[in-house]
Amino acid sequence: MMLVDSRGVSEPAEPRQRSRIRVRAWHIVLLIVAVITSLLLAYWQWTRYQSGTGTFQNLGYALQWPFFGAFFVYAYRVGLRMENEKIDAVNEGRSLDELYQADLARYGDDEQTEIDHTFLPPRPELDVEEFNALNQPRRGQYTNEES
Repeated sequence: MMLVDSRGVSEPAEPRQRSRIRVRAWHIVLLIVAVITSLLLAYWQWTRYQSGTGTFQNLGYALQWPFFGAFFVYAYRVGLRMENEKIDAVNEGRSLDELYQADLARYGDDEQTEIDHTFLPPRPELDVEEFNALNQPRRGQYTNEES
């Protein structure tokens, strides 16, 4: 199939190949700012823990913030890898279903399960009259009886 542009020139109807997403300088700057911020917050919580009013909650946050910084780096790398895998699959002419099947082969096919119906307590089944009887308006119930 041929496409004709506005000048009357016909071109083959091939989809353009997308280029892979590259690591950009502003990505790295943003990532460095996020990691430094998380480390500064960890330091702040550590100094709060060491002060006279510090609690174990401050210690927990001081130990938790560096993990947030590491997660920023991990999430960026994994997100970039997944986007590039998708672009490569589309450029090769594969459907996204094939990419999904490849993920199932790599990570396993976990079947979706349901919670056993006896796990949760039963829901009350009330009709409108029972609900209204249980929820009578109480406005004016506690009036000043001295007047």
